[in-house]
Amino acid sequence: MKYIILSSFVSLLILSACGTETELHQQTASHIARPAFMVERIIKAGQFDINGWERMHKRNAPATIYIEGDTVTSTASQNDFKLDGLLGIDATRTNPVGLHLASRDLSENLSYLSRPCQYVKFPEKKDCNPKYWGADRFAPEVIEAYQLALDDVAARWDITDFHLVGFNGGANIAAVLAATRNDVSTLRTVAGDLNPEFVDNVKNIPVSSNAVLAVDYGSKLASIPQHHFIGAADDIVTPGTYHSYRQAIGLSDCIHYSLIQDADHTRGWVEKWPQLRNVEPQCAVLHEPETPLPPLADFPGNFNKGKSFKK
Repeated sequence: MKYIILSSFVSLLILSACGTETELHQQTASHIARPAFMVERIIKAGQFDINGWERMHKRNAPATIYIEGDTVTSTASQNDFKLDGLLGIDATRTNPVGLHLASRDLSENLSYLSRPCQYVKFPEKKDCNPKYWGADRFAPEVIEAYQLALDDVAARWDITDFHLVGFNGGANIAAVLAATRNDVSTLRTVAGDLNPEFVDNVKNIPVSSNAVLAVDYGSKLASIPQHHFIGAADDIVTPGTYHSYRQAIGLSDCIHYSLIQDADHTRGWVEKWPQLRNVEPQCAVLHEPETPLPPLADFPGNFNKGKSFKK
């Protein structure tokens, strides 16, 4: 009897803590979004509720969509544990870099989309399994949720086409959307995990065998104007990730990159973003040469060896 009472008390404390932590994350997000006149909206997207912040001023016009990054970028095992059958960790990023970037964007139509189960209070009641911010973060049902979210935004605001921006793992989702939809005009990524299997091999951040990956859509992505911003000091998503993605796409005049000094995986981007955002993705040879990246051979598990990273 004492054990049951104690167990219930511990469970109550965990639920309370989870709710409090999520509320703090929501307050942080509101403080970032409100000065940019972005309004919170929850989008029903399949089995998930996607929390978003929007600023829409013009119908029958394009919209810029930001997709947030992964919750944990060290080891996915940190994401997967449970305590007494309850979620043991909040899915929400402590530092929502994607939202910070969106708040610096002056587009007339703007929407920020969080990742599944982020900003969700008591996620155990919302079909939130920790695997969705762990190895299954790119599962087919996750990708489908973003397809539905974009459909919702397009229908609600009469959006003609999308300019997608993905941070970290949001880059893989954005690239898959660009490859599988006919209403995506451009793609930008920031510290983008464009090949999660490569990052898994180098940094041991596991991804499930059924993950939907941008590198599997090479020919479809080759014609999408895109620009990828790589942090020179990023030791999580290294230039080798872009190398592997670029090799997978094949010949294309539409894919360009910038190597940004004084930027790592999360720092150095927000203050630079207003200027970087003005770099227009284009299907043309750039007038200025791109900064050379370190050779792929400098990175573990380089793809020149023909090694497959499929699980």
